[in-house]
Amino acid sequence: MKNILRLLALAILGTGLASCSGFLTEKLTTSINGPVAISSEEALEANVFGIHRTLAASGFKKGAFCEWLAPASGIAHWGNTSALTNPLERWACCLKFTRFSQHPEAYESFSSFYTAIYQCNLLLGELPDCPVDEPYKKEIEGEVLFFRAMAYFYLVRLYGDVSLYTEVPENTSEIEYRPRENFWTVYCRIVEDLNQAASQMRSYDRMIQVTGGNASGRVCNYAAIACRSLVYLTIGTLLAHPDDNFWVNRTPDFSGIGIFTAQDAFRKALADAEDVILHGPFELCPDYRQLFRWTDPADWQLKERIWAMPRAPETSDSESGLTMWALPCYYMGTEQVLNFGRCRPDRWFFQKWCETYGGEKGTGSNNSDIYVDCPDPRLEVNLIYNSYPGRDNVPYNCYPADNRIYPGDETLLKYYGLPYYKKYYDPTFNNSVGNSDLYVMRLAEVYLIAAEASANLCASPSDQYGSSAIEYVNVILQRARNSTDNPPAAEPQDWEASDFSTREELLDAIFWERCFEMPFEHHEYFDTHRMGARWIVENISKPKNIFLYQKEQEDYTVDGETRNGYRTIYYGNDFRYDEDWTLVRKGLISAYPYDELIYNTSLDETKHDPNFGQNPQEVYWR
Repeated sequence: MKNILRLLALAILGTGLASCSGFLTEKLTTSINGPVAISSEEALEANVFGIHRTLAASGFKKGAFCEWLAPASGIAHWGNTSALTNPLERWACCLKFTRFSQHPEAYESFSSFYTAIYQCNLLLGELPDCPVDEPYKKEIEGEVLFFRAMAYFYLVRLYGDVSLYTEVPENTSEIEYRPRENFWTVYCRIVEDLNQAASQMRSYDRMIQVTGGNASGRVCNYAAIACRSLVYLTIGTLLAHPDDNFWVNRTPDFSGIGIFTAQDAFRKALADAEDVILHGPFELCPDYRQLFRWTDPADWQLKERIWAMPRAPETSDSESGLTMWALPCYYMGTEQVLNFGRCRPDRWFFQKWCETYGGEKGTGSNNSDIYVDCPDPRLEVNLIYNSYPGRDNVPYNCYPADNRIYPGDETLLKYYGLPYYKKYYDPTFNNSVGNSDLYVMRLAEVYLIAAEASANLCASPSDQYGSSAIEYVNVILQRARNSTDNPPAAEPQDWEASDFSTREELLDAIFWERCFEMPFEHHEYFDTHRMGARWIVENISKPKNIFLYQKEQEDYTVDGETRNGYRTIYYGNDFRYDEDWTLVRKGLISAYPYDELIYNTSLDETKHDPNFGQNPQEVYWR
């Protein structure tokens, strides 16, 4: 049976990665189109597995997300230098918190999600004729609806209004183009699909029985509830910041899913998150380190995993390279990795983490004003900093080092001028994709969703909702402190209501705790952008501008010769992030891909009225 599953999965994956514009530029033929592919339980499982593999091998584990969305959050960094010179304008748009229409990676993720949606719709359309028992088909239908909902969730957060397809055209030999639907209509459809998915998907035990476990990325009914809590939270934050979010002169209508105010959405998010925490089958891993250990078979079956994107063995290395995107060249004596940290935590984010949780400053003559470490055990699990073993296990200094790094030239700064992400390294890695997985959703995030929803419902940090928010966060902080071989770490300390003067202070702290608990798990971009333009200005643009003009980032002199520093090489000497929220607002969603504007005949690329939801001028960059 395993061979059959693999062959069918390979077939659907190979066709699923075909190019598409709007819906598709040509008919997509797939292995699920016909009675043979749906004639047995094994065939249905193979097709669901193939849909998941299409998602896993798309933007999630390639440059579309790793290299170009995380840096656009403002708290991660593209690993290259010479930032503002052609042909590297694609990095410059990240400095505007967005991707412009002709960005080389923009269309790839767009089309990949629509390919997965097409596969979902095609299988859903074939299911009524499937001879398999009805209860089994219902389980399959629920899981496919889950995948379709989540593909649209990523699209609507990236682009706002998007074309909505919920069925395959009767004549599949013809191209079908549709205009962009209002973003709230898309959100309502996502929730409707997740509602049905939650009622039909397998229980956790049933999922284990049928699929063998969650190591392959298969999901149970509580995954739909957990992800729905994040959808509700996103809707709530959008409605809580309507005056500085991405839409203009429009009134979102979520009444179809029972949401009339931001508070309605937060209540729904909290109810779902508490349901998952109290009644779901998941458990927090007792040691944070085990989440990213990648050495024991049990590491791929942790019950904290709600939805994971496993390494896709049927794709080429370049299509599943989280490890290669993150690590330095020759890390731990491995072969050369040409992608050497193409996405990395930026200096400011490292400093923010250390400052938040009891960090220690350097003792050298040039780094006494910067943090070089902190006692939060998660820092070392997630990041490579200070130094690392490279070729032949020779140690190399890495920011922030014990003393200031004098790279000598731009190439060396590229290697040593930033920390790296460590969490996707596994001992089997040797210039390959490695065996680590990406957690799309894990239980720790659900605790933080519950905390954020509660905080948004509180009047003050000391009332019932505020106290609940703090309690949920403290569960995560306690786990972090206890993730040591010795007595618990000194940080992160439990929170108390007296630590926060206002609800806003509590919400900001929860935002950053999300970043410290889940760095480079593909949340950064979406979390910053749902908060609104004013929030980004006050919490990212202004503090980063101050940081970039500190001594450590400046040009410097060695033996009478002036060398370019961090700011000049990566940003340009006079660079500043936009502090005008009306400019930042233009980058809250990515500009629609140029290819789609050209080929989708239902879109008018000359129409700039945002009420039409076509290609509004309020979207930044080209």
